Amino acid sequence: MSTKLDHKSKESFEEDGADFDKAITAVGYGKFHYLLLFILIPATWSSFFDTSNMSMILPAAECDLQLTLFQKGILNAAVYAGMVSSAFIWGFMADVTGRRKILIYGFFFDGVCNILNGFSPNFAVLVFFKYMSGFIISGPYATVTSYYAEFHSIKDRPKKLLGLNAMSFIGNILNSGLAWLIIPQAWLLVFGDDVFLYKSWRIYLSICGLPIIFGSLCLFFFPESPQFLMSKGRNDEAMEVLKKVYSMNSGLPSENYPIKLLENEAVEMHDKSNIGSTEPKSFSTTLCEGFRQMKPLFASSYFIKLSLLFVIQFCTMLSNNTLRLWQPQLLVILDQPTDETDLSLGPNTFCYIINNFTSNKANYSISDIDNVADCVEKPLNDSTYLRVLIISAAVTLSMFMAAFFVNLFGNKKLLLGTLFASLISVTLLIWTSNTILILILMCLPVSMMCTATILVVNVAVEIFPTTLRTMAVSLTMMVGRVGALSGNVMFPVLLQYGCIEAVIFLVAMVLVALVLIIFVPTSNNKEKS
Repeated sequence: MSTKLDHKSKESFEEDGADFDKAITAVGYGKFHYLLLFILIPATWSSFFDTSNMSMILPAAECDLQLTLFQKGILNAAVYAGMVSSAFIWGFMADVTGRRKILIYGFFFDGVCNILNGFSPNFAVLVFFKYMSGFIISGPYATVTSYYAEFHSIKDRPKKLLGLNAMSFIGNILNSGLAWLIIPQAWLLVFGDDVFLYKSWRIYLSICGLPIIFGSLCLFFFPESPQFLMSKGRNDEAMEVLKKVYSMNSGLPSENYPIKLLENEAVEMHDKSNIGSTEPKSFSTTLCEGFRQMKPLFASSYFIKLSLLFVIQFCTMLSNNTLRLWQPQLLVILDQPTDETDLSLGPNTFCYIINNFTSNKANYSISDIDNVADCVEKPLNDSTYLRVLIISAAVTLSMFMAAFFVNLFGNKKLLLGTLFASLISVTLLIWTSNTILILILMCLPVSMMCTATILVVNVAVEIFPTTLRTMAVSLTMMVGRVGALSGNVMFPVLLQYGCIEAVIFLVAMVLVALVLIIFVPTSNNKEKS
C-alpha cells in the first residue's frame, strides 16, 4: 500500500487517507521539535541521577546513617531492584494509557522521590525511596525514546534519537559536577531542636530531583504521540496534534496542513494480530500479547542467541556498574593520609591500601554495625569528586567515539575490543601504586564497559528479526540490571575477604562476557519477520 501512496496526489490522500509516516513528514521540522528536545533533555538525565547519585553520597553519609560497607552496596543496588521489579508492568501500561501520561507522572514522582531522598532519616527509609525511584523511572525511561521518535518520520528517527541519547549523557557529567560543587561543602540546615540536620549531601540528593520535575511539568504543554493515537483508532485527536505541530513549525494556520484524512492504522494493526476491535486494549489483553511476543524468543532457533546475550549483558553490567558506583568510595579510601598506612607491611598498591582500610574497619560486617556508632566524620576532599567528574566526562566522550568506530569495525569487533581493554585494565589495577595510573585504570574500564553495554543492545538488534527485537532488547537490559544489582551487593562482601578477591570477581565476569561474545553470530536477516 505504501508504494501506491508514494504516487498519490493530495486529492488521493483526502480520499483514502495518509499513513503516519506521510502525515508526520508533512508537519516539517522546526520550533516544536527543538522545544520537545529541550524539554526532554533534563528528563532523560533521570537515569544517570537515579543510578549514580547514591554512590556520590556514600563517603559523606557514612557517619550520619551509620553505614557499613554492605549497606552501602544495598543503597547502590536498590534502584536496580526497583527497575527490575517493574520492568514488565510499564511496557504494558504505556501501551494501554499512552506515552504522555507515563512520562508526566513517572518523571514527576521520580523527581519527588529524589527530593525525599535528602530527607531520609535513616538507612531503611533511604533504601525505600531509592527502590521506589527505580520502580517508577523504569517506565518513563523506556517510554521517552518512543515518544520522541513518534514525532519524527521513520527516515529521520535514527539521527534524531542519536542526538537525544547524546544529550542525555550530559546528565552523567552534570551529576558528577553537582556532587563536586555541593557535597564537600560544610553547608548545614537545622530542623527542630537539632532533631534533623540537613547537610550538603542531603541537599545534593534533593537538587537531583529538580531538573526531572522541571521536565515533567513542561511535558504538560506537549501533546500525546500522534502515532500512538493513530494506532488506537483515535484519528481525530491525532489530526489535531499534527495540525498544531505543523502550525508551530511553519508559522502558518493549522488549516493549511496538507493532509486532510488519516489512514485507519488501528484496523490494519488489529487485522494483523487477528483482533477486530479498535478499542484500547485492556491490561489483560496487553499482558497476553506480551507473552505471545516473548514465546518465539524461547524457541530453539533463538533461545541460544538470547541466552548468550543474557549472560554477556549480566556480566558486563555487573562489572561496569559495580566499579562505576564504587568509584567515589574507593577514591576516598585511596585519599586517606599515608600515615594511616603501615608501608612496612607491603607495597603501597591499590589493593594494599584497600585491604588496609577494610582491616582497620574489621567490624564492618553484614551482621555487626556497632563500630559505626563511634564513626569519626572526616572532611571530604573535593579533588575526589573532581576525579569522578573527569571519569564521567571520559565515559561520555567514549560514547561519542564509539559511534564513530562502530561504523569502521562493526558491533561485535568493537565489543570484543572494549571488553579486552576492560579486562587488562581491571587486572592491572590490583598491583598499581601510581595515583595517576590508578585513576586511568579506573576510568578506562568504566568507559569501555559503558560502551560495551550499548553494543550488546546493538548486537541484539542485529541478530533478532524486527518482530522480536524490542522484546529481546528489553529482556536483555532487565537481566543486565539484575547483574548490576547483584554486583553491588556482592562486592562489599568480597571486600571483607580481600581487595584481590573482589577485583578478580570483576575480572572473571568480564572474561566470561569476552569469551561468550566469540560465539555470538555477527548478524542475521535483519528484516526477517
